[in-house]
Amino acid sequence: MHEQLAQEILAKVQSARLVVLVLHRGPDADSLGAAAAFASLLEARNISFKFYCESDLPPSAQFFGIDASNLITHNSLLITSCDVICTFDAGDLAHAGLSFSPSPETDPGGVVRQFWERLQRAKEDPCIAESTPLGSVSPFLINFDHHASNTHFGNLNVVDTACSSTTELIYHFFQAIRFPIQAKAAAYLLAGVLNDTDHFSNPATTSSSITMASELLSRGVSLSSLRELLFERRGINALRLIGEVLGRLRKNKRYGIAVTYVTDEDVKRYNLNFEEIADMVNILNAIGDCRAMAVLKCEDGLIRCSMRTTRTDVDLSHLAELLGGGGHKKAAGFRVRGTLTVDSNRVRIE
Repeated sequence: MHEQLAQEILAKVQSARLVVLVLHRGPDADSLGAAAAFASLLEARNISFKFYCESDLPPSAQFFGIDASNLITHNSLLITSCDVICTFDAGDLAHAGLSFSPSPETDPGGVVRQFWERLQRAKEDPCIAESTPLGSVSPFLINFDHHASNTHFGNLNVVDTACSSTTELIYHFFQAIRFPIQAKAAAYLLAGVLNDTDHFSNPATTSSSITMASELLSRGVSLSSLRELLFERRGINALRLIGEVLGRLRKNKRYGIAVTYVTDEDVKRYNLNFEEIADMVNILNAIGDCRAMAVLKCEDGLIRCSMRTTRTDVDLSHLAELLGGGGHKKAAGFRVRGTLTVDSNRVRIE
């Protein structure tokens, strides 16, 4: 990261009275780790901050120091209470849980809607940001991400597709401002890299990510303990549900895609939440005779699809973008309204 850009980011957050750190919906270790590591910088500089996540937090959020004590749960409160908003690992506003058209119940007075309308106008004409302020409703949005499909929705977009993860992006930011990374922040950053490289086994793994991991390990992080705590420890109910979902696998012979699904009734029956089985799609990468794998998660009329592939001739990001989603060539996803129809041969969204 260029030092000039890094210093611009630092100056912006240092001038803020409150910075809100936004996790994407259904946050994984990369979003959690990037936000938590950034919080360590704010804490060291005595800058007030809060986290925000539209969806429920996974159990692993506790490891990253994110809980009810430092969490904003209402997006109108988010907009009106802060000077700077930072999003982490979100490809677009919807993924960040920051909707252009929130319901009246979640946006009393239309505060959020007004802010995002103003943000769009300001992106088209930067002078508008100064000439038409909405009273105190004028936070500055910094967008940290590494997805090629990112829509550049921020006032400042820090998007580097060469990074394996958003945590790697934050690591380079810390290097540029010469911020000393302590053991706790090092663990947060390493967790994100482990998540997005699938433990240094997928195409996102680069010499840069390996070098970063080596440096973070020198800060006192235990790789084996981190993997066991965040990625390898599962409850019996989670394993039972994963087994049931794997038993539903269907293969589309025409397109060579293996598909399975999990519903909100499933997770309730096992007393779980979707976040506890969020990485299940990575298990499907072990399937060797398919071009791609997909897991459909059905909740309240909304279907979220997570896709993975190990093939060099398949680009899942294109498919995801056609359906309003995004991601990487080897890992992508989308969300649509609909219901599932399942028979012995196929799974269909209607």
